[in-house]
Amino acid sequence: MSEHKIYGMILSGGSGTRLWPLSRESYPKQFLNLYGDKTLLQHTASRLLNITTPENLKVIGGSRWKNVINDQIKSFNVSENFLIEEPCARGTAPAILLAVDQILKEGAGENDIVIVTPSDGAITNEKVFIEALTIAVEAAQEDFIATLGIEPTRPETGFGYIKRGKKFDGGFYEAEKFVEKPDLKTALNYYQSRAYFWNGGIFIFKISSLFRELEHADKELYDVLKSGNLRRDFANVKNISFDNAVMEKALKVAFVPLINSGWSDVGSWDALHDILPHDESNNTFSGDVINLNGKNNYIYAQSKLIVLNNVDDLVVIDAPEAIFITKRGNSQDVRNVVKYLKENGREDKC
Repeated sequence: MSEHKIYGMILSGGSGTRLWPLSRESYPKQFLNLYGDKTLLQHTASRLLNITTPENLKVIGGSRWKNVINDQIKSFNVSENFLIEEPCARGTAPAILLAVDQILKEGAGENDIVIVTPSDGAITNEKVFIEALTIAVEAAQEDFIATLGIEPTRPETGFGYIKRGKKFDGGFYEAEKFVEKPDLKTALNYYQSRAYFWNGGIFIFKISSLFRELEHADKELYDVLKSGNLRRDFANVKNISFDNAVMEKALKVAFVPLINSGWSDVGSWDALHDILPHDESNNTFSGDVINLNGKNNYIYAQSKLIVLNNVDDLVVIDAPEAIFITKRGNSQDVRNVVKYLKENGREDKC
């Protein structure tokens, strides 16, 4: 087998407010320190450095976050050109192709392996993640485009799914099909079948395999990539996800299940509570919190003491711009709060 490099690419171009008021459109959640001693972006980089090297680590993001990305990643001793700036937001497919185009121009070969991962997820069992990623790299060496599928812990309607197919030698499976976000009844059937896994948006491929599958799946994107003018023409490239452009149409896709990894997309304060340590009353506290007989609470105290007195099932988030209080189980509704603020002239708080 020929020698190859492994590149780690972190997608950090998204913005969002699902963890408002800490995560805002101007400061997305991947830049927040929500658990441990690192931000989500730094946790992602640290995980990838178990399988790649600092000089082959890349972060893909918009220029508006250039300074914060530099501040958070420079301690990993990455190369000077580690940041691949997107000229504008065009979806994950053009972003990934832009990164591949850059490393090719820097000397990458078609036998080199690329690992692409979002920057804003949490994984509490990193050993399991690295083991699965190692299997996926082996699948990529056999000319598959590989992906990791997260074992569902509930019938979730907010994620896409991957159906597990036949098993190959090497511990990976055929990705039989990709399905969009289901309704609740379908999600329950998926969950009970144990054949469907959440699509975590993690992709592993040899560059030559990407060329092969992209030419088959999306000739338009293939032509602009091969032209060498992708960056110049980026604003005119269609906005499309890598799943839609490549994975759903690819001919040779491998799937590696990610089981007992403690994965979370950290899509809400409730989701963060679920993955963090709890006390004997199922509370999770960060910062200066005093609890008097409270149960099932998630409290994030950033700048002041928060005291609970006989209250249960609350989410309380203390941030510089606002304090957010809601019932546990309702934190996904923060999107309605942000919408209300925008509609009522309070964009400065979003």
